Amino acid sequence: MLAAIGEILPLALGTALSPLPLIAIVFLVLSTNGTGRSLGFMAGRLLGIALTLTVLTLAAEALPESREATLFGGILKIALGLGLVYLAVSKWRKRPTGDAQPATPGWMLSLDTITTPRAFGLGLLVTAINPKELAFTLGAAISIGAAHQPAGPLVVLELIYIVIAGSTVVTPVLMHVIAPKRARNALGPAQEWLVRNQSTVVGVVLLVLGVVLISDGLSYL
Repeated sequence: MLAAIGEILPLALGTALSPLPLIAIVFLVLSTNGTGRSLGFMAGRLLGIALTLTVLTLAAEALPESREATLFGGILKIALGLGLVYLAVSKWRKRPTGDAQPATPGWMLSLDTITTPRAFGLGLLVTAINPKELAFTLGAAISIGAAHQPAGPLVVLELIYIVIAGSTVVTPVLMHVIAPKRARNALGPAQEWLVRNQSTVVGVVLLVLGVVLISDGLSYL
């Protein structure tokens, strides 16, 4: 179980650092009357992480305990890692240079008027259909499934992943609920920085996690 925890921690961190949900929650927290919207998005985000991890883990657990299954899991992790490295290079090339200011995407501007139910759906959507996050979650599911733990430890492993992966969305919401003024002062500059450097952040995160996945996959061979 400890080995599985060691494998899923960096993948959970990679999901936590996914810029799109992080930018969305900061915009929502800073929007007019953003409490309900941010809570809705947070709920959708956490549910999305839990559902995708559970489904992928059940699929990974269905694989028999055999050398062939272990080899398949290792090859799949290496393939996912190589894919993330490729995406990292692409993102790095698209980063703004010099004084160039990236335009704020329309979907970010629309967050100021989004309803709470739609914010919930958005939180679910950006988690369930984000291919980069699915790669992280699939890598974690392979590690959890390969551990072949009883139900209790299995739930603990999933909870560890969900808590860490969702922490960067939960934290701004808690800051806003507990101390709204401080949250606004802290998150305002963070919002500008994330919009400006999202391609760089994504590139670095994908590169690190891609290397981690490749390393984990090689250990299965």
